[in-house]
Amino acid sequence: MKRIFPAIRKMTPDETTSHNLQNPGLVLEYCHLMIPLSAGYSDAIMIYRNTNSLLILITNRQIGYIGLDEVDCLDGNIIGSVFLEEYQIKDCIGSRWLQMKPETLIRRLSDYL
Repeated sequence: MKRIFPAIRKMTPDETTSHNLQNPGLVLEYCHLMIPLSAGYSDAIMIYRNTNSLLILITNRQIGYIGLDEVDCLDGNIIGSVFLEEYQIKDCIGSRWLQMKPETLIRRLSDYL
């Protein structure tokens, strides 16, 4: 697993409409793919490349949630997704989740994909 830094941008008005959104979301651009993200503007987004997939870790420490999406590198389809709120994070990941490295969070969250 290697961290990568692909472009992330705000959706265009046409993309927002095509995804049936009221407000523009975020899009990850990787190789020939444009992947809509389930992240807000104030979320921390970290992307890692696995053998044939991207692991997208989304955290928001202020609100207290964490998410992990695994996306196929070839077609951009979601392989798996998990989203936890703070009370769930403590049960599933541990109460010290705020001090954990992103790689540790991804390994622990991968069990729930």
